[in-house]
Amino acid sequence: MSAFIALDDGRSWWAANWAYDAVIERIATELTRTEAERALAVWLCEQTCRECGPGLGSVDVRELSAADRGAFREAAQRAFRSAVQAGAAGWNDPSFFPAWLAGFRRLLRMWKAIDRGEPAGQLGDPPEYMEPNGRQVGPGWAEQSRTRCNRPGPPPGE
Repeated sequence: MSAFIALDDGRSWWAANWAYDAVIERIATELTRTEAERALAVWLCEQTCRECGPGLGSVDVRELSAADRGAFREAAQRAFRSAVQAGAAGWNDPSFFPAWLAGFRRLLRMWKAIDRGEPAGQLGDPPEYMEPNGRQVGPGWAEQSRTRCNRPGPPPGE
């Protein structure tokens, strides 16, 4: 089973449940600068497979508020640098760290490919487009649209 992060242009980064959770948790630890970032960190931790169930973890960055999208991406970059510096320290099985780090690096490379206007599929990611579900998720939107887990459902107001 796996979980995913859908990026700005509809391409998505997929990882095993544990690897996705580790990336999300690392990103969340970097979101400490403002109250809004801390709220996003709490919400992100609620999107892990540990919280939502195996294969149900997901974040679609297109459905975050603009401020949360920017904070999420910046925190991902800081989290990656922090992971590189820390190495496998604290990992139960350090042999998993290099592959996890390579996967995390691939996520950041996918964002850079989007910035350059490259079509999906250039980095080995599936070229299929993932449709957004039209919801506004995360703490950057009105409280009424906030959901604990990012599970499929109708757009707000329906």
